[in-house]
Amino acid sequence: MTQAVQVAPGRTLLQPGRNCWRVERAERFRCVQDGAEYFRLVREAILRATRSVFILGWDIAAGVDLLPGAEQTEAPTKLAELLDWVARRRRSLHCYVLIWDYAAFYAIERDPFSRLRLGLGTHRRVHFGFDDTHPLGASHHQKVIVVDDRLAFTGGIDLTAHRWDTSEHQVDNPLRRNALGRPYEPYHEVAAMLEGPVAASLGELARMRWRRRGRIRLPALSPAAASLWPADVEADLLDVDVAVVRTEPQLGGQPAVREAEALFRDMIAAAREAIYVENQYFTNDELAEAFAERLREADGPDLVVVGPQHCEGWLENKTMGALRERVLRQLAASDRHGRLRLLYPVASRAQDVCTFVHSKVMIVDDELLRIGSANLSKRSMAFDTECDLSVAAAGDRKVAAGIRAIRARLLAEHFGASPRVVERSLARHHTLCAAVDALAHGDRLLARLQLTADEPAESLLQDVADPQEPMAVSQAVDRLLPEIEAADRRSRFQVWMLPAATVLAGILIGWRIFGLSSWISLSGLRGLLSFGEPTLGAALATLAAFMASGLLFVPLEPLVFAAIVVLGPWRGGALALLGATGAATAGYLAGRALGGARLVPWLGERGRRVWARLAGRGAMTVAVLRALPIAPVSAIHLLCGAARVPAGEYALGTLLGLAPILLALAGLATLLRWAILHPGPLSVGATIATAVALALVARRIRTSLLARRLARTEARPRERDDLG
Repeated sequence: MTQAVQVAPGRTLLQPGRNCWRVERAERFRCVQDGAEYFRLVREAILRATRSVFILGWDIAAGVDLLPGAEQTEAPTKLAELLDWVARRRRSLHCYVLIWDYAAFYAIERDPFSRLRLGLGTHRRVHFGFDDTHPLGASHHQKVIVVDDRLAFTGGIDLTAHRWDTSEHQVDNPLRRNALGRPYEPYHEVAAMLEGPVAASLGELARMRWRRRGRIRLPALSPAAASLWPADVEADLLDVDVAVVRTEPQLGGQPAVREAEALFRDMIAAAREAIYVENQYFTNDELAEAFAERLREADGPDLVVVGPQHCEGWLENKTMGALRERVLRQLAASDRHGRLRLLYPVASRAQDVCTFVHSKVMIVDDELLRIGSANLSKRSMAFDTECDLSVAAAGDRKVAAGIRAIRARLLAEHFGASPRVVERSLARHHTLCAAVDALAHGDRLLARLQLTADEPAESLLQDVADPQEPMAVSQAVDRLLPEIEAADRRSRFQVWMLPAATVLAGILIGWRIFGLSSWISLSGLRGLLSFGEPTLGAALATLAAFMASGLLFVPLEPLVFAAIVVLGPWRGGALALLGATGAATAGYLAGRALGGARLVPWLGERGRRVWARLAGRGAMTVAVLRALPIAPVSAIHLLCGAARVPAGEYALGTLLGLAPILLALAGLATLLRWAILHPGPLSVGATIATAVALALVARRIRTSLLARRLARTEARPRERDDLG
């Protein structure tokens, strides 16, 4: 049972080494509400930078407009152009942008040109990289910006599309458009801006991430002497101690860091009167039980939870959404004394428009404030990297008043009221729940969340979406096969873990969620595959798709498979061969033109290791790299060119490495086409048997190749990831 934590007057709950990394002074601290204010302040900070800008993110869009609708100025408003502009004007300034090397699953949501615009299209002192130093399936979820080690931002906001909105959350705001120019719903975000020694600590955190990824040459920690705080912005807190709170998963010899979870538990236990929470995901049943214990107490604190009305998209609703429903029902069942409010913001009750909540905030009484990137999910406690900031009043009345004012301002935004109105309601009704109830009468308000009936849990999908700890395989979230360690007897089983889970998840998603049996028409598929001779336009479009795959890192294999299934073994095979040859040639020539110095930083640490192995090697090395699941095919094209592999050796190695794979895919695709056009026990059985046989052969070959390569580095455990 959770015991209430008694903190003596003048003592702080924040304990470095237990529930935070370190506690440092902030000369100024402000709670930044929503993307419009955040984007503007970040742009102004970058314009004042003289030495260094560090940006850590989960996502980034090179073309995101930080001041949508603003008049044209000399300094650009789009991110990549802005970084390039400041780097060209200040010779001592270096900008470091590092984001999660996201899984292929997210590729459709990401800006495919960020790698080009930030990696190659900016000044050489703008350094861009993808960070894949995390366990399989995890992500880098920290959102941190540090300018001259003096001014910093952290919270839940990424510099990407679909994040910008004003605190008014107007139903129809013509400036609220995504990257395709389409409107999206009102969007609520929160971050912290702070100045002082704690910003230097965040600068050190950013450097640790870059060094862990493999970059050694970085500017020394050197906080600017002059203040970077904008003159027109009022601080919420002055001269206050701020804790930096992290989550980092166990990886290699690095132990797990679970400060975020420890602080959540301590904050819940320390509450006396009220806990206010804003969070996108509330899916952690263990933390929910800690909250539930406080709700069951006769004199426990009020609990107000503000989240989105529902999760975005079908997959989130079936995974994180279902988990959230279960957790919130757990809380509701424990609310014996009516002290729980599960709420979502409504931008307009009359027009039935809600505001989506992406913020991660927790405020306990007037004593503890927390703003960061960590969701109340399992993966935020041990699996993903996270960074939160926390402030404790510790008996300081000015700090307590500042925390109380931040809570009032957040609530005022949701009700379309002034902070003074919220303060009066709190004074009149004495409890947080009663004050919130009294304010819920206008067109803009916090509405009660209606929980749905209990549904069977999709346990497989949910475990993948919100795991509690890293899986027992290593890195490379966007690779379909894990790294194989020659000395590990479990390797033969690990090879099958992710492919098997992928197949099973696909069946569940397609059959149980989409209801494929109700809308897949075999006759429709046969019609698609029997449309006759392809037009010249269709053939050129197919070739263009293959060529584009070499530049945008689209996997080659699905394109080959699809071309043969749709167009047939001869027409589709010929187009696939021409397209694959063209993509390989274009990638090789592009790599030679760019060279290793420009290309390798763009492709990340894995690319650097592969490039180093390619230098001076011949056809067999290229063939082996083609056969191993260590990098996308298009990356190998570029790296071979950058490493100056002789053209003849490159062509021979490409033929030896890709020909067996493409022939096997062609055979399987031909069988699948036959099974669709002529369904029957023989055609379907032959297709399934061939797929299983090819999987066995591929597993055997790749395991053997990896085992031989990694056996040489067995005595150096920290170097076993040389091949990714």
